[in-house]
Formats: sequence, structure tokens, C-alpha cells
Amino acid sequence: MSTQFCNQRLKADLKLAQNYGSSMFAFSGLNLVFSLLAILGNVLVIRALWKASSISVTLKRLFLSLAFSDLAVGLFPQLLLGVTTVLKVKRAVNGNDNLEFLCPAVFNVQSFAFFLLACASFLNITAIAIDRLLTVSLHLRYQELVTSKRVIIALVSLWLTSGVAASIFILLPGHNQLVATIIEIAGLLLTAVAYFRVYKVVRYHQNQIQNQLQLTNAKAVELHRERKSAFNSLFVFVVFLACYLPNLCLELMLLTYGLQPPLLIAEQVTFFLVLLNSSLNPLVYCWRYREIREIVKSTVKILFRINC
Repeated sequence: MSTQFCNQRLKADLKLAQNYGSSMFAFSGLNLVFSLLAILGNVLVIRALWKASSISVTLKRLFLSLAFSDLAVGLFPQLLLGVTTVLKVKRAVNGNDNLEFLCPAVFNVQSFAFFLLACASFLNITAIAIDRLLTVSLHLRYQELVTSKRVIIALVSLWLTSGVAASIFILLPGHNQLVATIIEIAGLLLTAVAYFRVYKVVRYHQNQIQNQLQLTNAKAVELHRERKSAFNSLFVFVVFLACYLPNLCLELMLLTYGLQPPLLIAEQVTFFLVLLNSSLNPLVYCWRYREIREIVKSTVKILFRINC
């Protein structure tokens, strides 16, 4: 990212810190707290997913990829954002407007990590939606077409694509908001369409179960399992949508009105929501998947030596 653009953005952040210092300080504290929760929660979930036997291998790998990206969010960009925001507020309070030490290296690294992991989360959520659509649509052919090798290739491609997108984001500083907006819109639309198709297929299967008395118990159980799995993964998408949609709306406003102070403070809120998603996903896993919940509970009891 160019030094000129970096300095322009840091000056806007410094002005924001001078006018909304208490709000920015509050968000920095929240980011630091929730970064620790994201780290702890996703470490527990990764261990639980590794040990879980009731989740299909393909879905488990997709969830593990998402959990690793959420863990990385807590370990790096969320923690770094909290620290750098505190520094900006502190310097603004002291009347020191020199933030050159953050530009461009620290700013570029933070932006790259943030966009890389946000994009990876986007693509992981989309991959989960497509996988659930294939599950309810293909049935017996699913195991034949969705092989372990293809899943691994898809996950590697997913992370490489995120890296390329993050590089473009850094190399085109004047257009990075446009790049982010295009990726967010494309990802949300594709995922929403996939889950809409899942809903249509599940409704069709429900009508089959009600109208065909000759349907075997085994077939009915299989359709029920597929529906429940799709429904559970839908909750992950709903939480994701709630966290990312405000940021998409704000990016559109920034493209229209530029770096206005009210929009920049709103950006702090939407950044926090995007990062918060990494802390909420472990709660969704524990809520919707009983085996994961039980493994996490037993791990916590061992860690804190709780006997009950």
C-alpha cells in the first residue's frame, strides 16, 4: 500500500481519535478482550472437531478451516487493531500527531492480515453452503463426487484465492474499498442463493416423506439427517451475515461519500462486528452440535479442574 495513501488514512484516524477518543478506546478494549475469547473458543472447537465422530469428514474439514481462520483473527489482526487503536488515542490525547512508525509496514501488515482472514472466512462459509447443497441434492452420488482429495484441493485453492485477493487489496490502495465491496457482495449473493436452493430441496424432500408412504425408514432417516445438517450450518451463515452486512453497507457509503468522520467511527463499529464473528462461531458450533458441546465441556472441566 502506498505511503501517501497510508499517511492519508492515518491522519483521518488521528482526527477521529481526537474527536471520538473515548469511543475508539472502548472499541480497542473490546477488540483486545474478544481476541482472547476468539483464541480460547476456537482452540476448544478445533480440538472438539478433531475428536468428533458424528460430523461427516467433509463438513468437519470445512469447519476446521473456518475455525483456523477464526483462531488466526484472534491471534493477529484483532489483537493488533486493539493495540494500534490504543496508540492512536494515546498520541491524540498527548497532542502528538506523529504516526509515521505505523506507516507503511505496520499498516500494510494489519490490512493484509485482516483482509486475508476475512476473505478466507467468506470463502469458507460459501464452501460450507455449497457442500450442504450438494449433500441434499446428490444423495448417494455425493460420496462419489465429493472426495477427500477434491475437498483438500478446494480448501487449498480457497486460501490461495484469499491470499491473492488480499495482495490486490494492498497493491491497489486507491481502489481497496471497491475490491472489498465486490468480494463481499459476490460472496453473500452466492451463499444466499446456495442456502435458498437448500431450502427448496429440503421442502421437496419433506413433501416426499409426507406423500410417499412406501418410503423406507432408512431413507426417511437419511433425509432428516441431511435436513438437520443443512439447518445447523445455516445458523453459521446467519451469524456471519449479521456480522458482515453492516460492513458491506458502510463500504458502499465510503465509496460514495469518502472518509467522513461519522463514517469512520461507524467503520470502527463494523470492523468490531466483523472480528466479533470469530468469537461467535464457537458458540454456534456448541449450540447446534451436541457432540462438540460435550467435548468442549469436558475439556473445560479438565482445564479448570472442575469436578461435577
